Amino acid sequence: MMRAATWRPYKLGELAEYINGKAFKPADWASSGLPIIRIQNLTDPAKPFHYCASQVEPRYLVNDGDHLISWSATLGSFIWNRGAAVLNQHIFKALADGELVDPEFLHFLMLDTLGEMAKRAHGIAMKHITKGKFEAIEVQIPPLPEQRRIVARIKECLERADEMSELRVATLREAEAVLPSLLNEVFAEQSRAPLRTIGEVAVETRYGTSKKCHAEPAGMPILRIPNIAHGLIDFDGLKYCQLASRDEAKVKLFDGDLLFVRTNGSRDLVGRSAVFYSGEGRPAFGFASYLIRVRVDTSKILPRYLAFFLNSASGRAEINRRRRTSAGQFNINSENLRTIPVPLPTVDRQRDLLAELESRASQAARLVGEMRHALPETAQIRDAILRKAFAGEL
Repeated sequence: MMRAATWRPYKLGELAEYINGKAFKPADWASSGLPIIRIQNLTDPAKPFHYCASQVEPRYLVNDGDHLISWSATLGSFIWNRGAAVLNQHIFKALADGELVDPEFLHFLMLDTLGEMAKRAHGIAMKHITKGKFEAIEVQIPPLPEQRRIVARIKECLERADEMSELRVATLREAEAVLPSLLNEVFAEQSRAPLRTIGEVAVETRYGTSKKCHAEPAGMPILRIPNIAHGLIDFDGLKYCQLASRDEAKVKLFDGDLLFVRTNGSRDLVGRSAVFYSGEGRPAFGFASYLIRVRVDTSKILPRYLAFFLNSASGRAEINRRRRTSAGQFNINSENLRTIPVPLPTVDRQRDLLAELESRASQAARLVGEMRHALPETAQIRDAILRKAFAGEL
């Protein structure tokens, strides 16, 4: 159905009072007290809080159920549910006029109005909308009973969309687990092959440069942890470093070098590895200090075979046994890496196995890609639900 004749136009400023947060300065921050809600705490619950130990005006206090609207940098509408807090600037606390609009309806209406807010925003470094322009935005709303019916319907539809999202995320996790499992099957079949440690087949293991890198494309391009992705080298988002000739020579990569993530705050990233191949026309590359370069004796082991083993369930288990934690970082050093045992058939047999491994890896990557491609559809479904709701079609 379309909007009924009972829908009436209002400006946002008529529907609620919008209280801007306090302009807290670093001098106001404390190690304890009430958390200060900044925009990043709304968009990412994992972000740490600053705290306020001093008394603030009641208008800046926030409690569970309060409606918050970020109007600078990131435009958004949120229902707060993380306990008593105080509100930072660039965020409105919306106090709905209960005679005109249901508070939950106003929240969903704001979500549907973000596009119009973005059109009226200005600024280059940090987009924002002034309070005057925000309050002048005109919307259409039905009477309160219809608002409450629409809210119930939106919640029902969003709940189903969330269930779909959870299923897709679970399916993606299962798909991502397929490759290590498939690789493990191949390596389990090599139980009769002799075991050799990485130290026995490596010509060299070395840490990369710790010199600070920059985004400006000047100097040697340096591969970092983000460039080691899904068993491959990703050449996007490169950083660069000006190095002396002798230092360049130490970290210069050659085709067949294996790069191994040795330290990170994420446990799952430690041990991620990929084999470097430069391709035609690319300059000399170096690598950063959070990576270990493993250069192997190719008469004993093929680099891709070693990379597949390290990314298999068996390889990950060996890495996990050697992983240590220090100051919130997970680590595995070069010495421990060199002790990892690898089943080592002949090089000719390794070549045969590589054909099977690469075929399975390709199939698994295609499955994971399809699952990742499906994830953004949930956000599109949520947007469509809101569009239909405020067009009177829900």
